[in-house]
Amino acid sequence: MPRRITIRDIAARAGVHYSTVSLALRNSPKIRPEICKSIRAIAKELGYVPDPAMTALTAYRNSTRPVHYQATLAWVNNWPEQGELRKIKTFDRYFTGAADRAAQLGYRIDELWLHTPGMTAAAAHAILKTRNITGLLLAPQPFAHTPLNLDLGNFSPLAFGYSLQPSTLHLVTNHQYQSMLLLLRRLTDLGYHRIGLFLRSDWDDKVNNSYLSGLLLLQHQQPATDRVPPLLTKDDRETEFRTWFKKHRPDVIVVIGGQVRAWIEKGLGLRIPHDVGLANLNVDPDDRWLAGIYQNDRLIGATAVDFLTGMIQRNERGIPNTPIRTLVEGVWKPGMSV
Repeated sequence: MPRRITIRDIAARAGVHYSTVSLALRNSPKIRPEICKSIRAIAKELGYVPDPAMTALTAYRNSTRPVHYQATLAWVNNWPEQGELRKIKTFDRYFTGAADRAAQLGYRIDELWLHTPGMTAAAAHAILKTRNITGLLLAPQPFAHTPLNLDLGNFSPLAFGYSLQPSTLHLVTNHQYQSMLLLLRRLTDLGYHRIGLFLRSDWDDKVNNSYLSGLLLLQHQQPATDRVPPLLTKDDRETEFRTWFKKHRPDVIVVIGGQVRAWIEKGLGLRIPHDVGLANLNVDPDDRWLAGIYQNDRLIGATAVDFLTGMIQRNERGIPNTPIRTLVEGVWKPGMSV
């Protein structure tokens, strides 16, 4: 068998030290881009393939070493009111999951609030450069189709979810379409047939319309008599909900948050789950009453940091040519509401 090409072989051809080759193959920012490109071209020409055993050994050694401070990441908050973002428990768990994983890897997370009085795109850019921050965790946006007034060319940006538009960045989120299918499957297994979706349209837009898509797939497979038209509204209006419910009589209602429980029990005078079931697409894992999907929020935050630190190590900056969507599966959480 032919001898394996090593980084020393590449170094000899390139006329550099083998440590320079090692850094270049990892696309390290310590090496000038033109030198990285030249060395990587030589490696490709020689047929260099990393030794999987050595790669595994290096990873093991790194994992057993004491964790030292590596760098600071920015949690970029684009909400008009700074505290509103993390009042939403899902987004707070994104942050805590990200912070815990960052600490394990030697990173820390600082918040950058883009609506600080006097803050401009240029000022935000200067703050990040002054703090030597290159990795950006772009927190979920307050509304669907929200633009971000920030020059990302010199940074490694990663978005949470689809609310940031245009959607041109790598992102991490729950696999909402699969979450919807899992929820519908569990409800049909429990004997429900007329499944009604009540949702603010903005919430469905923020997940790339995954929830509505999953329901429409189920309805395509159902008898026409079991199909309940979904109610997607701009606002949570009880009168609209009550009119819809009385007309279509779903035997279970799928929601996200809101005041639907009170509307059913007090407004309609019905018992949950005796008269109608209630399931949530984004349940709190500590809520023992409400059934639905837990989206694994903390894992989403941790996964975001894993992806972002990899981008930093590979010196990937700016808008990617091909965005990568990393989707974390949710899990069914039983509850007394169905």
